[in-house]
Amino acid sequence: MENNQSALAVKYFLDNFPLDVMIDKAKPSNKKEELAHLYLGRLSEVLGVFDRLIRYEKYFKDFIPPAESGISESEAIEYHLRAYIEDFYILQERIRKIVQHLIEDIPNYGIQNEKDVEKALRHLSDQIHKKFEKITSFLRRQHVHERSVSELDLVTGKFLSSIISGEMPIPAGVQLDQSLVKSRHDEVLASMKEKHITQSRENSANLRKMKEWFSARFTYIFSSLNDHTIKGLSMDIE
Repeated sequence: MENNQSALAVKYFLDNFPLDVMIDKAKPSNKKEELAHLYLGRLSEVLGVFDRLIRYEKYFKDFIPPAESGISESEAIEYHLRAYIEDFYILQERIRKIVQHLIEDIPNYGIQNEKDVEKALRHLSDQIHKKFEKITSFLRRQHVHERSVSELDLVTGKFLSSIISGEMPIPAGVQLDQSLVKSRHDEVLASMKEKHITQSRENSANLRKMKEWFSARFTYIFSSLNDHTIKGLSMDIE
């Protein structure tokens, strides 16, 4: 099944190499066990970031601090958005590194077709990054550290929150319609939350497919290096 590829990838390592080595209870007895232990850890890190990104809809929707914390919902949403963008960057870097490391480790397997495997791995890296481009248009194709997350709705939301809370002092003599400020704040906040919840939900659907796509292909290449076959591994995921 399509949604079993990442679980199948982890199962492959646990089934084909000593369990005590894979769970850090014993030292590897040879180079292949050492590499299997290493790549199970690296693959688990990749899958962990996939899973975290997939959950961001819940972060934007539910992970809001209580009023007594002094942190406004607008500030909390900005925090989640910054973390969200950073996690996309982290995921792409971890995928790039796991592929590059395996390319460098190909000579340890003593195979005849090293260039073919290297070509397959580079193709995998190229394809996964093309998939990222399709689902991260909101990043505007900029490096994460170059993109400002101080979007107008966030700025407006935080500004209005600071007025309502009294954090921003209002000069004497200035009369504010507090009900209007509160109404506008609620309107901006609702729109902002809905935008990021919807965006993360749509991204999550694509990320789930990408997670299984990558898991199947990376594990197929790794298992081939070890002369293993995996029942149920699917290359049909798009």
